[in-house]
Amino acid sequence: MSLQVDLALERGDFRLSVNGALPERGVTILFGVSGAGKSSLLKAIAGLQPCRGLIRFDDRVWQDEHQALPAHRRPVGLMLQRPTLFPHLDVAGNLRFAARRSGATDGRWREVVALTELQPLMERGVAGLSGGEAQRVALARALLTEPDLLMLDEPLSALDAERRQALMAVIARVGERLPVLYVTHQLDEVMTLGDHLWWLDRGGLREQGPLAECLAGLHGPLAAGGQAAVVLRTRHRGYDERHHLLELTLGDAVLRLPAAGPRGDTPRLKVAARDVSLALSPVRDSSVLNILPATVDALRDLGHGQCLVRLRCAGQWLLARVSTLSRDRLGLRPGVALHAQIKAAALV
Repeated sequence: MSLQVDLALERGDFRLSVNGALPERGVTILFGVSGAGKSSLLKAIAGLQPCRGLIRFDDRVWQDEHQALPAHRRPVGLMLQRPTLFPHLDVAGNLRFAARRSGATDGRWREVVALTELQPLMERGVAGLSGGEAQRVALARALLTEPDLLMLDEPLSALDAERRQALMAVIARVGERLPVLYVTHQLDEVMTLGDHLWWLDRGGLREQGPLAECLAGLHGPLAAGGQAAVVLRTRHRGYDERHHLLELTLGDAVLRLPAAGPRGDTPRLKVAARDVSLALSPVRDSSVLNILPATVDALRDLGHGQCLVRLRCAGQWLLARVSTLSRDRLGLRPGVALHAQIKAAALV
């Protein structure tokens, strides 16, 4: 099941024109500055915002020049930035409404309630819920609709760090079986959840594709600012109990980072460009634990004496932000072999 859109809408001076496709499964991050049109795009896809053009899901046309399915006939689970719960129903009533419409089983009900930790709130009126509690109810209701497409607009913004981590894991599992379109401004959510990226800029899709490739673009959404970073996919190797270091492999190289205990998963690592330094030969007498062989792929002058360097490392991308003086001293240019150095404490 995949979503294809080629739509346009106008509202006053605002113009939105989007032509893109979601993969059959996985979490696609919808990223862009405030006012870029992210919420309007979700509402248009769901049938809540009038628009022109084509919206197709798998082999079913939701909208074209001849017809537009009403919102209730589109198999979408939608959670907006401000949860719209039924005020006359308690928490359980809001969830039952979704479950009845989709025919969700009792087992599915129990599963979703447990995942969102809502059992203590079931008899509460929604007017008395905190922002974070209302977000959890809205997320549970969206999941209970048993959608073919899940769209979430900053669903975790009012939650504490612990619950955010738990619900990110829930959303990631949902993305393993259906497409998820996820709006966020939080970089940790982008890095933890994202499989693909839609970058919405000035009313259009500036870039779309696999997250790792989009983030590594020298003109991508984070490239020019201090947030430039990439995601590395690694494999678990072991745990150094004496030094409390998690050991991961990236190709033939070993990465080490602080950790409270061993882990059995295959971690994603966020590596910020500002945390990567470069050397033409491996440094042997340094406190830096992670020294990776790499090759310069491309460079971008950022101005003000700063340069962004894209590196190829074990088949993946890495970014380094260095001064133009360092660039010139090292003779950096495409094809130069060097070593990327990353402090263990910088890896998360």
